[in-house]
Amino acid sequence: MKKTKTIFLLLLFSALLSVMTNAQTRTMSFDANTSLMLQEFSAMLTFEEDQIKVAMRMGRDEAKAGEDRLEEGDVIVMMNGTRAKDIPSLREVYEALENDTEIKIGVQRGQERFILRAMKGDVPEGSGTRMVMEFDDEGDGAPPVIVGSLGLILTDTDAGIEVNRVIEPLMPDVLKELDIQGYRITELNGEKPENAAAALKTINELEVGDEISITFTTDGDEKEIKFKKPESRGNFSMTGNNE
Repeated sequence: MKKTKTIFLLLLFSALLSVMTNAQTRTMSFDANTSLMLQEFSAMLTFEEDQIKVAMRMGRDEAKAGEDRLEEGDVIVMMNGTRAKDIPSLREVYEALENDTEIKIGVQRGQERFILRAMKGDVPEGSGTRMVMEFDDEGDGAPPVIVGSLGLILTDTDAGIEVNRVIEPLMPDVLKELDIQGYRITELNGEKPENAAAALKTINELEVGDEISITFTTDGDEKEIKFKKPESRGNFSMTGNNE
């Protein structure tokens, strides 16, 4: 059976800049339990070796003279007075802050400790980047379908349309509250979509602000959600390589 490696490029914010190391594309995978994107500080955080670290700086903007900013390898020790023990607890503090509220993070860099501040919702100019995610897809079936406006990657399976992966930075808040990875979409706006491509077409044809109703189902559980279509928080492109 042919093995196809499908690579998704997650285009965050406005600039389309590749993250390169020694002329090689840098590949990252992340999920809600092990990573958090702090757009206000232009950084992707991951949990490793029992610490929350800056895994990647977003963008290639140069630091201004006298400007403090996060750098790769920095350790986050607190946010707004709460100790940063893991990604879920840090996310809870972050998401509880309203826009235009000051974020204060405690940073350890080597033997040095200091505080950085930013306003919630304030995205620094030039902080955009392109992240790469990849996974292997066995067989010759239809490729995964990316629903960028909802932060979902859908695949067609024998059981139906499956939520193969969620991309939390792009998800509307109402979907972030649901644990739907691995669930199937059994109804979309009152109809059963034929396949993942048909589901994408239905969603793309809606205008921002139009109502979306989706029923997510898995063995023994069903979740029905209604919300208004949000503005997209990013875009995807896709390439495929055969091995």
